[in-house]
Amino acid sequence: MVILARGAKETKAEAKESPSSEVAGRVKSGIPGLDEMMGGGIPVGSLVVLSGDPGSGKTILCWQFIYEGVTKYNENAVFVSLEETEETIYDGALGFGWDFRKLVNSGKLKIITIELYDFERLKTAIEDNVKAINAKRVVIDPGVIFRLFFDRELDARKRIMSLGKMLKSIHATAIITNEIALDQMTSLYGLEEYVADGVILLYHTKIKNRFYRSIAVLKMRRTGVTENLKPVQIGSDGIKVLSKSEMFTEVG
Repeated sequence: MVILARGAKETKAEAKESPSSEVAGRVKSGIPGLDEMMGGGIPVGSLVVLSGDPGSGKTILCWQFIYEGVTKYNENAVFVSLEETEETIYDGALGFGWDFRKLVNSGKLKIITIELYDFERLKTAIEDNVKAINAKRVVIDPGVIFRLFFDRELDARKRIMSLGKMLKSIHATAIITNEIALDQMTSLYGLEEYVADGVILLYHTKIKNRFYRSIAVLKMRRTGVTENLKPVQIGSDGIKVLSKSEMFTEVG
């Protein structure tokens, strides 16, 4: 039987396996508890795919990654929305106290919204805007919309792989979101397997008649990771990972 252990303290075995947080060359995520799961932060210049089922908190995590990066770590950012309007993004982020409009007006944040499914135009716009403000953080949300850009899967795979390589070439730390179903993980045309440096999974776990949010770092190149699932809380100030708690405890 599997039961949820709320607020459980980190075990001695897990403490030994947990990566150190005092490592240079890291980008701090701005998500409390997340950096402790991957050696103190995301290795600089990494491309990370953030996968999750609907409502798991992918976009909120991305907004927080952008806002904290600009305001706390002085790292300019580019946010690419393939679905929402700029005003919707402003309103959504402001609900957590994150004033994106102010960051845009100060020249520290660029928001790109796409009206036409022109992949090469999108790719060029990302590269140009990153260079224009010397952005250190890039988010593309939601990556699943890429499926509407192409008629043939082979074309999609080639072009999305080229996007991944471009993002890595400009040395910004990038997150692309991917939506998955509760019961299966769908690859974003091979991006996770072949190009991405890291894969983070946000999802709901059903225990009896209730869903619980959790997070896992499936892989992250150039660092050790904590392999255990960790509980996630979403509140008025954003996402928090309970890195000192255990999501599950196995009992006989």
